[in-house]
Amino acid sequence: MSESESEPLPASPSARLIERKITLDGAVQEFPLERWLVAPELIVGRWVSDGAPPFEGSAGFTSWGVWWPQRPYGAYRIHRPDGSLRLYRIDALEAVRCEGGVIEYRDLLLDALIRPGEAALIEDEDEVAEAEQAKLLSSEQRWRIAWVRGMFERRPALLCERIDAAIEQAVEAVRAAAER
Repeated sequence: MSESESEPLPASPSARLIERKITLDGAVQEFPLERWLVAPELIVGRWVSDGAPPFEGSAGFTSWGVWWPQRPYGAYRIHRPDGSLRLYRIDALEAVRCEGGVIEYRDLLLDALIRPGEAALIEDEDEVAEAEQAKLLSSEQRWRIAWVRGMFERRPALLCERIDAAIEQAVEAVRAAAER
């Protein structure tokens, strides 16, 4: 899906959202995003790269972030500067919540890259195995990772459809707000 396939995007919202990723060891990374939609069941933000460090060479790339507090994964839909879709990246997560303009979650290591029409390329299984061996994962976390791995393997198209629908919902919400 291209950002330019349908009607043009409305102006970016002025509201901001902070994405806060917490790793298993407690380290925190934060990323500023445009706030496109915050609802109890869905959070959508967007980041547009200006090419500044540490993202040299990525100027104009766009990443839509999508999180569902009740699902064990979050996702990114990444577009090239011309608006064409590059890929989807989906992460196993837990403890997704949004309060006070901050979307926060714990990263459970396992990721997948999905290019349209292709099988998912699962990443970081070695990190999951190391965390399991070090007894850093609870039984609930291991279940979440296994469930998400199954979705990566058996339902990549469904995951992409859910991501696309969430982004479209966010765009429509911003468009409707602008028309008021």
